Amino acid sequence: MTRIIPDDLEAGGGLQVALIQLAIAGGASAGGVLFDTVGWWSAFVLSAILLVGSAVLAALARPRS
Repeated sequence: MTRIIPDDLEAGGGLQVALIQLAIAGGASAGGVLFDTVGWWSAFVLSAILLVGSAVLAALARPRS
């Protein structure tokens, strides 16, 4: 952030915290809806799919050597 928005670090940090909290709330909502509609195992399946997807994206985004 220091290179992208050096004059607005406080605002950038606040935005980052807000986005993290939004992601947590969205995940809790999606997990709760799945739990209520499909069953207890569906929230675990969703989290496993998201974990694998994020690992693939992180592997694709790493710098090539």
